[in-house]
Amino acid sequence: MSELRPVFSTLDSRDRLLEAALSAFAELGFHGATVRDIAKRAGVSQGLMTHHFGDKERLWNFVGERVSTDFLEFLLPVITVDAVDSRTIPAILSAYMSYWRCHPLALRLQLWRVLGAPEVERRARVQRLNRQIVPIFAQAQQAGFIRADIPAGQAMVTTGALIQYRLHSELEMADALGVTGSNLPDDETFLDYVYALIAPAIARRRHVSPTNSMCIGYAQEAPKKTSRDGS
Repeated sequence: MSELRPVFSTLDSRDRLLEAALSAFAELGFHGATVRDIAKRAGVSQGLMTHHFGDKERLWNFVGERVSTDFLEFLLPVITVDAVDSRTIPAILSAYMSYWRCHPLALRLQLWRVLGAPEVERRARVQRLNRQIVPIFAQAQQAGFIRADIPAGQAMVTTGALIQYRLHSELEMADALGVTGSNLPDDETFLDYVYALIAPAIARRRHVSPTNSMCIGYAQEAPKKTSRDGS
């Protein structure tokens, strides 16, 4: 199943190419992945891929934009609120964790973005996301649901970083907890802990069920053999 939501016609194979690119970039990073390998994974000619997306950097940018768009659409139900309340930030954190847990390739791409990739796409991504989500954290702070002694942006970055670490470093986290005989917490317990770090005592939640905990993939057309002309 595909992680990216299809947006193109299956006749020209662009969705399949983007899914292959996501797979290659997630596994090898921008510098390790090659246009030839991506075309092979998609089952199309290298010429056809170049025709649709140009060079590797343009393809990387396109995949990154698609991941960001899918991510924001996933969060849409919890970030489009008329007014924040005690459930707003916990719901955002829950949806945030659910998205990355259900999209492991996108999570790996996210790590490669930070480790070293074209800065243009990275900067565009953070600006797009921050300008939509940080204001919600600021509103929650003004309403008394986030500590007043830290910037709203810091609250968002801190919680997001911890959630991503929980997902990509479970082995390290489990080992650290095991030193004192503790077990790895489930997602709900961990989210309670994360929210408690940024929330005033009176605003700390007791329980919020994870949002969109069911992982839904998107069907992709099976790769077809390409003719010599790349069609």
